Amino acid sequence: MKIIRPAGMTYLFSEEQSAEIRSSLLASKVIVYPTDTLYGLGADATSPEAVDTLYTLKSRVNSPVSVLLASITQLFEITTDLTEAAMKLIKNFMPGALTIICRSNYAFAPQLISEKGSIGFRVPGDSISRAIPELFGKPITTTSVNPAGMAPASSLSDVEAYYGDLVDLMIDVGPLKLSKGSTVIDLTTSPFNILREGEISRQALQDFLN
Repeated sequence: MKIIRPAGMTYLFSEEQSAEIRSSLLASKVIVYPTDTLYGLGADATSPEAVDTLYTLKSRVNSPVSVLLASITQLFEITTDLTEAAMKLIKNFMPGALTIICRSNYAFAPQLISEKGSIGFRVPGDSISRAIPELFGKPITTTSVNPAGMAPASSLSDVEAYYGDLVDLMIDVGPLKLSKGSTVIDLTTSPFNILREGEISRQALQDFLN
């Protein structure tokens, strides 16, 4: 597993680091990267092969993971059927620790799409994770770094213990503080349905539930 530490300064990644990240994702490999909540497992969200590899690492079957986007603008471009109330909620809480469930006609790997045709989206509050789909040119997956039933990895040593060289590279920013993860809300229902209460509380969302 290659280790990348963000270059900082004017650009988050050096040209060499950016090329390594793109190369891994283009080859349908899985990477580890930090978000505003937890470390995430990233793969090309349009590649069935890459998503299959990810699901094997997660010991996960028939349970779609979410997709990470570079910006709210990109989110609005590739989603469909968002109501005015949904867009108001998104603009108030994203970028941030929120996962929204909605619909899209984008060419995602079929394993990422639920039986009712919806998909989860994240636009995190940190610049490092948002930079990855930006430099890759396509959405990537986002899910905690752990096999099913295990605690999420919060450091390089955790990632190595779980996966070793089964992931291609890790963007390491040091140990992350404990997090509840993102709050998950289904925007395809009326009223909206909070599926998991994470860093954003139900109370904070209350005024935006239709």
